[in-house]
Amino acid sequence: MQKTKDAVSRPSLLRPARPVHGAAFWAVCSALHPIREAITRLPDPGFLISAGAALGPPYRDNLEELRRDGITRVSGQISPETLADLQRAFQNFVARVDAKGGVDSPSENDPAVMEESYSAQSRQYTSHEPFAMSRALLEICLRPTLVSLINCYLGKTSYITQGVAVRIQPNPVTGFGSFQWHHDAWGKRIKMMIILTEVGVGDQYMTYAKGSHRLRHSFRKYVNSRINAEEFAERCSGLQVLDCHAKPGDIYIFDTNGVHSGNRTSGRTRDTITLAYTRMAHTIWAHRIPAEFLIGFSDTQLEPLRWILRQDRRERPLAPPVNSWVDQLPHLGKWLL
Repeated sequence: MQKTKDAVSRPSLLRPARPVHGAAFWAVCSALHPIREAITRLPDPGFLISAGAALGPPYRDNLEELRRDGITRVSGQISPETLADLQRAFQNFVARVDAKGGVDSPSENDPAVMEESYSAQSRQYTSHEPFAMSRALLEICLRPTLVSLINCYLGKTSYITQGVAVRIQPNPVTGFGSFQWHHDAWGKRIKMMIILTEVGVGDQYMTYAKGSHRLRHSFRKYVNSRINAEEFAERCSGLQVLDCHAKPGDIYIFDTNGVHSGNRTSGRTRDTITLAYTRMAHTIWAHRIPAEFLIGFSDTQLEPLRWILRQDRRERPLAPPVNSWVDQLPHLGKWLL
């Protein structure tokens, strides 16, 4: 199998894609894109056989909702103690950034990724090291029932590849970055969004077009995954838009292939930790996870973190060297097998 992967990844096959913005690149990618879209959605027969145990309530209903709508809300599954620990750790991260006087995030042209930062322009705190905040996060994202729900939806054992914590403050300006209609340009992938604050009407809530997870986006819409009003009306006409309101401790689990948008308002601040679960080992972040946080979890429970735990920050930066599924498309060996 490895020889096959090496063969399909030889430079001779990829040579037409060398002028990244050239016609040959677009021709190769446009041909490969629907193939990858189909292959990466195929369930793993071995997983389907081995994962025969049915999900218990209430997760059966969540799985049905996730399959139907592309998104589901899980409530009442985080203990008050775990939630308080995570909220306290989150506030400590914000205090650290404030103590530095507020550090602006790098510009879009700067490849560096800061561990903790604040952007005055977008009025947003960001931590790319959420796993270093509190063991409480692991207690949530490694919970066997939640992991089983995600795996059953994806049809394959999934792994966490990235996590981010954000405080989104009131902002009268919207329609930039992720605060506009878009999909995540990763095919069928799950995000777990843990809400730490009350989110209601008029706050910084996310919207999701229910059922849009079944859309197949063109390669061009992977290069630019933003969806304007005309495209939304054309592709999502008739779909119900869900306003993702929440109580502290609620979890939204959603397929990022679906069309969704953050919203900025003059309402309350939203604190969120979001984790990506994928079926394929792409763009794995070298997150720092304190060794003491791992104590008490079995090897089976730690399985979703296996790819992250293999990363060595002494040999590579926090952010992965390639941060786009678009760039990896011509490299068949990265996704074919």
